[in-house]
Amino acid sequence: MFRSDATLRRLTTFGICALPILTFTLPSRWEAVTIASLDPLALVKLVILLVVFFGGTAVILARIGDRDSRAVLRPLVPFYVFFAWTIFSLLWTPRPGISIGQAGGLASLLVLASLVALLTRDRDRIESMMRLLVRMLFACSVFVLLVHLAFPDLSGLNRRLMMGGNTGVVHPTAAGANASLGLLACVLCLFVGKYTWSLRAAILGGLIHGAVLYFANSRMALLMAAVTVGLVLFVYAGNVVRAAAISVFSLALITLVLIDPSFASVLDPRSSTVQYLTRGQSARQISQVSGREEMWTKVWKEFTKSKWIGHGYFITSETGELEVWSMKTNHPAHNIQLQILVSTGVIGMALFSAAIANLFFHLVRLTRGGPHQKAFAASLAVFALWYLGWSLLCTSFMGPVRSESVLFFALIGIGLGTLKGGLSRHRPVAVGGVGGTR
Repeated sequence: MFRSDATLRRLTTFGICALPILTFTLPSRWEAVTIASLDPLALVKLVILLVVFFGGTAVILARIGDRDSRAVLRPLVPFYVFFAWTIFSLLWTPRPGISIGQAGGLASLLVLASLVALLTRDRDRIESMMRLLVRMLFACSVFVLLVHLAFPDLSGLNRRLMMGGNTGVVHPTAAGANASLGLLACVLCLFVGKYTWSLRAAILGGLIHGAVLYFANSRMALLMAAVTVGLVLFVYAGNVVRAAAISVFSLALITLVLIDPSFASVLDPRSSTVQYLTRGQSARQISQVSGREEMWTKVWKEFTKSKWIGHGYFITSETGELEVWSMKTNHPAHNIQLQILVSTGVIGMALFSAAIANLFFHLVRLTRGGPHQKAFAASLAVFALWYLGWSLLCTSFMGPVRSESVLFFALIGIGLGTLKGGLSRHRPVAVGGVGGTR
């Protein structure tokens, strides 16, 4: 059963479609401490993690005897070693519930990457998988947008309510990241992948993801979307698209000059444009990276208390609680390197760095492959740029399981699968229900 291609296909599709549900929460829910305190949505999340992990592990073990499968999965071994270290850190973590929960999320993501790598071995599968990922990101943005339009106080996108201690179904940073990546994925599929369905996806994605980006008001998400999408348009779009983009930008500037010759809308601190961009913060608050300077200073101090082994996976303080912004809890470090360093120590950071470096040296070989491998390598490079910038101010793909982390590990799996595609002796398998091959 577990060796069948159909089982592999179904589990992979389930993981990509179901794991993003972990992005969402019930409004103003309390942190769960025991199994009995889990709300219904949290129980659904737990079931999803268990299905992906145990079902995926069974599929992997059933195929591990095959030499080709081992070759595909071998580059992920260092990441599994890092995962083993996160489990080992349960011996000294002050908050075992948080550590094991986050480690479980990482385990499911690694299993998902392995399943995607085993499934994705040729050009048609790359296209099918990318279409599935584009649809996943789009569905998340559609859900967030519908909730926000119907119940704006419950969506979580209202940052004023969030500052007051109220939470919604999604954090605005998570919604912004999903929308930013959704836009980028659509543009890459259109101009780099050149898939026949990508034009419609880019048009719909531009409308939906753009609206979510606006309501989420995530400055970093907007910045990374502008940088990466702009890069793709400049490098891969044709002259007509470049000319159209420049014309639209020039027209917008001319319109601004005509309507607001004094540029009060962008220079006056009381203007709606400036208020939107600053979110009501002062120049000093913005210079301190929205309070992250205070966070980073305190987290670094906690790191010095246990430099080699850290405080336990995803724990940023010796006691498991850190008082920042007048709130005492297990705050994330809001920087991926600092998060790993303080929670897993120098040893964990070394293992993580080795895992990332190993993946880089394997995936860079895609640039020496065929046309479809080179095209996917170019897409990976742009995605890597997005994650590099995004990870400066948050834990990104090493934080709680969200659509952005699902996309990251799925992209790793696609890269490894297509890299070793020539080794496969199995009959090609399309991703059922998500195909879109030309």
